[in-house]
Amino acid sequence: MAKRRDELGTVRVPEEMAPFFRAAERVVSEYFRRWNADPARGTIEICGERYVLVRAASLSVEFHELVRDLYGPEKHGEADDFSRNILFDLAHAIGKSDARNFHSRMGLDDPLDRLSAGPIHFAHTGWAFVDISPESRTGGPDEYELLYDHPYSFEADAWLSAARRPDFPACTMNAGYSSGWCEESFGMKLVATEVTCRARGDEACRFLMAHPDRIEERVERYRARVPAAAAEKERTAVPDFFARKRLEDELRRARDDLERRVDERTEELRRANQRLQREMVEREAIERQLRQSQKLEALGRLAGGIAHDFNNLLTAIRGYAELLSDEEVEPPWRGFGQEIARAADQASKLTRQLLVFSRQEVTSRRTVDLAATVRRTSEMLRRLLGERISLETDDSLGPHPIEADEGQLEQIVVNLALNARDAMPDGGTLSVRIDASDVDADRARRLGVAPGPYVRLTVADTGHGIPPEIVAHVFDPFFTTKPAGSGTGLGLSTVYGIVQQGAGAITVRSEPGRGATFELHFPRSPDEADDPAAPTSRSPEDADRPRVVLLIEDEATVREFVQIVLERHGHRVLAAASGAEARALFDRYADDVDLVLTDVILPDRSGPELARALSARRPELPVVYMSGYTDAELERHGVNSADGEFLQKPFSIDSLMTRVASARRR
Repeated sequence: MAKRRDELGTVRVPEEMAPFFRAAERVVSEYFRRWNADPARGTIEICGERYVLVRAASLSVEFHELVRDLYGPEKHGEADDFSRNILFDLAHAIGKSDARNFHSRMGLDDPLDRLSAGPIHFAHTGWAFVDISPESRTGGPDEYELLYDHPYSFEADAWLSAARRPDFPACTMNAGYSSGWCEESFGMKLVATEVTCRARGDEACRFLMAHPDRIEERVERYRARVPAAAAEKERTAVPDFFARKRLEDELRRARDDLERRVDERTEELRRANQRLQREMVEREAIERQLRQSQKLEALGRLAGGIAHDFNNLLTAIRGYAELLSDEEVEPPWRGFGQEIARAADQASKLTRQLLVFSRQEVTSRRTVDLAATVRRTSEMLRRLLGERISLETDDSLGPHPIEADEGQLEQIVVNLALNARDAMPDGGTLSVRIDASDVDADRARRLGVAPGPYVRLTVADTGHGIPPEIVAHVFDPFFTTKPAGSGTGLGLSTVYGIVQQGAGAITVRSEPGRGATFELHFPRSPDEADDPAAPTSRSPEDADRPRVVLLIEDEATVREFVQIVLERHGHRVLAAASGAEARALFDRYADDVDLVLTDVILPDRSGPELARALSARRPELPVVYMSGYTDAELERHGVNSADGEFLQKPFSIDSLMTRVASARRR
C-alpha cells in the first residue's frame, strides 16, 4: 500500500504527536541531506560535522565476547554486567552530546521540538527505527514515562546474525543513547531500560524511560498490565547496573560531601584566621583614624569657634592694608600695606582650609562651568608652575556645568597644581583635562557615589610619582612627605574635603617614576552655568550716585574701616554698634536711608530681625548682610550665604563696593 504524503517515514508516534515529528523530519532530513564523503582524506561530513562509521556488531555481541575473554570463562556474568555498564554510560553520554550539538546547530528551543528530532536523528544514524506508544506521557520527573519499540535495533540484529541468544536484554546502547537525548531535551535526569528484547527471543525490543527514582516503579506497573511481561518477570528485571550506579552515586556523594565538609571547615578556619588578622589591621587603622578625626574635630571646633572673631580681625587688617596700598601712599608704606594684605589672605586661606574639614566653611554654591573656571585659573597656574613646567589644558567638549562654590573650585585646581609642581623639581608637563563621564552602578560602587552623569576633572603630571605605601595616605590631613616647614599637609586633604562635600569622588593612580594622575568626579548639573560676566541692566550713573548707608556693626575696627571706605566713595554713613542704635538712627533718617549694611549677629538682636523691623516701614529698602560666622550659624539666624547680597568676612574693598552697588541697583 502506497504511503500517504503526510505519513511519517522515519518514526511511528501517536497522532497527537505527529505535527511535532513531521516538523522534525523536515529539519533532520535537511541536516542529513548535506552529506560529503572524502575517502582521500578519510573524512565523512554531514552538515559540516565530521562523522565516523563504526560496524554495529563491534559495539554489541563482539564487545561482550572481548570482555568475556578478558574476565575468563568463570566470570561471564560479571563480564556481561561490566559490558552493559560501560556501553550504557558511553551511549548515554554520546546521546546527550549529540542532542546538545544538534539543538544548537538547528536552533531548537522547545523541549518537544528537541525530543521530536531525537528518534528521527536515531533513524538517520542507523541506531534503530522508533515506534512510540500512545501510553507515553511527558511532564515533570514524577509524570514522565516513555514507552517505545526499536523494531530494527542494531544490537538485536547483531546478536541474531551471530546466532547468539543472550540471557539479558541486549540493546543496552539503544537504551543509553535515547535516554541521553531525551535528558538533554527536557533538562532532567532520565534513564531507559529494555523490558523485552528480540535478541533474547521476545516479540519486540521494547523500552521504558523514566526518572531514575521512578524507573523500577514504571517497570513493575508495566508488568502488571502486560501478562506476557509478567510471565517473564525474572528475564525482564531492571538491569543491576542501575542499582549499582545509584549505590556508586551515593558513595560518591558521601565521599564528596565529606570532602566538601572538610574543605569548608578548612576554609572556615582559614577565613577566621584571615578575618582575625584583618580585624587587627583594621582596628589599628580605626584607632589611627579615630585619633586623627579627634585631632581634626578639635581643630574644626577651634576654627569654627574663633572664625567670627578671627575674620573680624582679618577684615580690619586686610582693609587697612588695602588703604595703605593705595597709589597715593608714598613708598615704602605702600609696599608694607601690600605685604600685610598678602599675609591676611594667607591667614584667611588657612582658616578656610580648617573649616573645610569641620564642614563649617561658608560657601556660595551655584551652577558654574568647570571648564570656564579652569580657563580663568590657567594664567595664574602658569605663573605658579614656572617656566620649566609645561601646562596642557583640554576642555573642548564644554560647557561642563556643576553645582559648586567657584572659589573652592579654584582652590582645588591650585592645590593640585602646586602638588604637581613639587613632584617635578626638574621640570615636566602638567595636564588638565575636563570631560563628561557617565558613571554606571558598578563604577559608582567603586567610587562611593550615586550612579548618573558626572563631569570629570583629570590632573596628571610627569613627576617622580608616589610609592604604593604613600598613595593610601595622600588625602590624610597633615600627612606630608615634605621637609619640616615646607608644607602643612592640608593641600590634598582640602581638595578631598571639598569634593566630598559636593557629593563627588576623587581617586589617584601613581607609580614611582611614572607621575601621578588625579581624577575628580563632580555630579553634572542639569542647569545652565551662571555667567559671572553677564552685564547688568542698571545704569552706571545710578550705581555711582552717592547714597545714605545705615551701617550696623558691633566690632569697632570693622565698623570704622567700612565707614572710611564708604565715605571715600562718596557715600554718607549712619554708623551704629547695635540694633537699638540703628533703630534710633532709622527713626530720625528713615526717608533718607538708601541701603542697610548690617552684621548678621548683633549684641541685642540679629541682623535679619532688625531688617524685618525696618522693612515694615520701608518694604523696598535693600539690605546687605555681612558676617564672619560659619554656614551653620548663619542658617540658624535665617541667612543663606548663597542667596541675596552677602559679604563673607574678611572681604576686600572691591567686594564691599560691588555688593553695595549691586544692592542699591535693585
